[in-house]
Amino acid sequence: MVSDNVVDYAKIGKRVKVARVERDWSQEDLSDRAGVSCSYLSNIENAHSKASLATFIKIANALDLGLDDLVCDSIKHGRAILNNQLVTLTRHCTDYEMHIIVETVKGLKGGLNNATDYANRVESNFKHD
Repeated sequence: MVSDNVVDYAKIGKRVKVARVERDWSQEDLSDRAGVSCSYLSNIENAHSKASLATFIKIANALDLGLDDLVCDSIKHGRAILNNQLVTLTRHCTDYEMHIIVETVKGLKGGLNNATDYANRVESNFKHD
């Protein structure tokens, strides 16, 4: 897997794949629209290749996304982008659906907090041993 201290290619690849699958497109469909080879697109989605900025722009344009939608995990102000994605995803939800989403997020956040607390306790125990 290709890594970089600034760009998280794995997360970008996952975002490309999710956007492609949401559109019910094959890799071939997206590669044709973006003007890249199917094997190269596969390598991007699986973080086996470092795509250039130009390639990410081609892919974002083909998916009708902003470049920031793909790289939000790698930029400082990505939180606003993620918040906008939540707003977009929930824009057409009913009140009932919104209630379910809010309760699910509360539960998820509680679980994440518990997992973090547990990981900190385990780490602390290793330091004392």
